[in-house]
Amino acid sequence: MRKQKNQFKPERRVFPRAKLATLAITAVLAVGGCTTYQPSYAPSVLRNKITVAETVERLELYAGQAGLHLSARDEDAVASFLSQYAATGQGPLYINVPSSGATSKGVAQAQSIVQSYLGRMGRGGANLQTGQYQAKPGGDAPVIVSYRRLTTAPIDCSQGASLTHTSNNQPYGNFGCAQTANLAALIDNPMQLLAPYDFDNAYAVRRMTVIDNYNVGDATSTKRPVGQEVSAGGD
Repeated sequence: MRKQKNQFKPERRVFPRAKLATLAITAVLAVGGCTTYQPSYAPSVLRNKITVAETVERLELYAGQAGLHLSARDEDAVASFLSQYAATGQGPLYINVPSSGATSKGVAQAQSIVQSYLGRMGRGGANLQTGQYQAKPGGDAPVIVSYRRLTTAPIDCSQGASLTHTSNNQPYGNFGCAQTANLAALIDNPMQLLAPYDFDNAYAVRRMTVIDNYNVGDATSTKRPVGQEVSAGGD
């Protein structure tokens, strides 16, 4: 005869819904008390700003015993330098000669060379200013050609913290910095960041043509040549 084992069923406790909600809120508050509040970062455009600064570009030309005569290499350097001035220069072009050997002949030679190159570029009316700078007597001092231009300041994107420090679901401190730095390096004319381009004057002849067509009920758009017509359906 087999003995029957006593089977005990655990007592099932049923908690009211209100009590379950209270327990859940308590657990959330307990976990939240262990965290530290961290404010959100500002947008990348505010944290990584592109700064426009003024810089001076300069070219040094050394005169020989016979005066300021340029070699083929010097001519290429002058042409490239003045081309950059025509594209990005702000204000006049400065020609400074050393005070130790500053003569009217030296100034005239430098000014004549620069004006010759500017004339070839169509900038013959550029403003030139000449002057002197202090130099030691007998030293090998150059003729300095310079101009001012605007440039974007480099942005330091060095990583100061680990990329894994995102426990508060926020980006790391310099997130987006590399994109802003690359954009700053690509900008050719920083004046675009300071003021918008001016609009050209409206083309009066075309404006009157459009108004006349509108008044008589004709299409105001320009007719497309036959060779440029495209059909999306049919054979």
